[in-house]
Amino acid sequence: MSIIESRLTVAGLSVAATAPPDAPPVAIKDDFEKTAAGQPPQGAEIHVENKGDSIVVTAETAASGRHSLKITDAPGLQNAWNPHLVYSPNHGTGTTRCAFDLRIERSVSINHEWRDWRNSPYSVGPSFSVIGDALQAGGRTLAHLPVGKWVHIEVTTDLGQKNTGTWTLAVTLPSESPKVFKALKNGSSTFEKVTWLGFTSNATDKVVFYLDNLEITNQP
Repeated sequence: MSIIESRLTVAGLSVAATAPPDAPPVAIKDDFEKTAAGQPPQGAEIHVENKGDSIVVTAETAASGRHSLKITDAPGLQNAWNPHLVYSPNHGTGTTRCAFDLRIERSVSINHEWRDWRNSPYSVGPSFSVIGDALQAGGRTLAHLPVGKWVHIEVTTDLGQKNTGTWTLAVTLPSESPKVFKALKNGSSTFEKVTWLGFTSNATDKVVFYLDNLEITNQP
């Protein structure tokens, strides 16, 4: 990975300035079992306003094991996109898969999105929302999720300059076979690298959803 060089003029002298290389790609696997209840998740960036909103590990419910991650929204927050949870896998080639278990409670407004922040404005890759119980992507409702029960979700897409510009979503409801939706379009044609992968709660009332068994992995 090359280091980018630029030229700066300091006190009349031309000197070389170096920008740090991109962060290396990482795989993320967290079932939240190793984090104590009441603590924030490891390896994640969290954004909360501490006004009744929170992102903490809980022992209240779990898709497996004893722990999951609880995201609680609240009324009166300054930014509607808080609280939100971000991972930075920095995958730029091959195929990346994000799998997780999700449990929604009533009246959620969730956005799951992949972004390439190397440009301004950022480019959007896979993206879906859960409004109430409706899972929506590409302007249509793909599934209705049961309230208070765990479902399994997998998002997969290829990366790099020659990516197809599409992604695949698989949703597994309790006691059902997976529903697979292929060739969903990325949000931006310029999306190539996932530098930001986030879960955002856009509700304006006190609502809750849970995540468990999160995996973000890449294959060449």
